[in-house]
Amino acid sequence: MRSVLSLAVLVLAACLSGNTLAKEQLDNETLEAVGSMLSLPATADGVLVISCTQCKAFSIQAGASTRYFIAERPVLLAQFADYLRTHGKEGVGVSYNTKAKVLNSIRVYPRH
Repeated sequence: MRSVLSLAVLVLAACLSGNTLAKEQLDNETLEAVGSMLSLPATADGVLVISCTQCKAFSIQAGASTRYFIAERPVLLAQFADYLRTHGKEGVGVSYNTKAKVLNSIRVYPRH
């Protein structure tokens, strides 16, 4: 419910002010997954694939501007991949631009 309200506020703000930032936020979506569901891009401009046994595979293009995070710490793609190899059960957030169909970031949420 809270996310629906947040979305409604962003839509209203974009309509009333024509704010480009609000429009850009509306064009972004974050998917939640588990690390083991990801097939990471092999290179910086590769493709990320999210798959599970009960859903259709989802793929999105990575690019030079794609960012990788372990918690709040930015890391390189290789470091992110190394971390996920031993922490595949941890939650991840995959943020992408729905209009440009490009991957913004992937963030893993380490358990403490």
